[in-house]
Amino acid sequence: MNSLKLIAINIAIPLFIYIVFALIAFYSAKLPSFLFSIASYLFYALSIIILWVSWHFNRNKFIFIIAPLILIYAGFEYLSAQKATQLFHYSSIIYPIHLLIFLVLKERGLFSIWGILKILFVILEVAAVLLLLYYPNELAQNMLNFKIFTISFYPLKDVAVAVSLFVFFVMSALVLFNRYLIYNGTFLIILLAYSVGLYSLKTPYFVDMTFLAIDMIIFILLIRETYRLAFYDELTSMPGRRALVEDMAKLGRKYSLAMIDIDHFKKFNDTYGHDTGDEVLKMVASKLSAVGGGGKAYRYGGEEFTILFSSKEMDECFGHVDILRQNIATSAFVVRNKKKSKTIYVNISAGLVQNSSKDKNPFAVMKRADNSLYKAKEAGRNKVVKA
Repeated sequence: MNSLKLIAINIAIPLFIYIVFALIAFYSAKLPSFLFSIASYLFYALSIIILWVSWHFNRNKFIFIIAPLILIYAGFEYLSAQKATQLFHYSSIIYPIHLLIFLVLKERGLFSIWGILKILFVILEVAAVLLLLYYPNELAQNMLNFKIFTISFYPLKDVAVAVSLFVFFVMSALVLFNRYLIYNGTFLIILLAYSVGLYSLKTPYFVDMTFLAIDMIIFILLIRETYRLAFYDELTSMPGRRALVEDMAKLGRKYSLAMIDIDHFKKFNDTYGHDTGDEVLKMVASKLSAVGGGGKAYRYGGEEFTILFSSKEMDECFGHVDILRQNIATSAFVVRNKKKSKTIYVNISAGLVQNSSKDKNPFAVMKRADNSLYKAKEAGRNKVVKA
């Protein structure tokens, strides 16, 4: 289960954006009308920016979320009142499911086989909605009017509310248990914003502000995702080497640093395979990320990790690093194959140093920590050696 702190952070950011736009809609009478007259232009402009940036950075998930949203918004603006009403009802059912599908699907490249299948799926969605708009179907109308709840959610149909609730609970489970929290938390708020926006149709400018808010939420997510790709390790979700270099540039006059390596990791990979090796890396990373004493763990590369202790002396940090070593050494790891399973244990070695006046820069401190790490290896491994 994800930590409540991380869940709160990843939900709070998009929720705050939506609340701001919702308040703008509620207090529209007190704000200049000019702001609302350009809302549609802002929506289209921001959507185009998102599509371009998503294309440029190969984040195609955003393209498949924004493109249908543009079509829905354009339909509300330019279709006749009757067809716009029907679009309102169909999109209130289809778009929440669309959000869930594209949340779960992985990035595969826009023009890969999977990417083309996604494009075809969106085309089928659009074609189905257009068919229902221009050639009304009695069965579809009966499904729309099917009564589920005793209370009214007008202007939303009961089916739309039921679908949104189902998607909401699935996304909530993903927020709690899936590691891609940055996406799951944001998509949950997008679903909430979309449903509340349609429900508040009668409030002036609320739909416009909702679509603009969803655009802004996705744009912020795109920025956060770009930052994550640059500064975080994909396998372990830890800060990577680039983040380490950035943080080392901010260190004060006193700090300590530990270099950590998984013992016999190459032999482990050769024996059990790289897939199992990846699982070991993730297990070790999760333990290191829980370091106490104000430390921050990074994946340096391969099976090597670094922990920075800002404003801490080496003796203060030794106990925290050694506790990590003990926790990892006593954590059973089960390797499974088709025939049997085997319980193994993984050890780490660590070299711990404190900066001194002789060090020209943090990289010199890291070099000394590396030397201490080698001493830990030579002393029999599964040890923490201080410089």
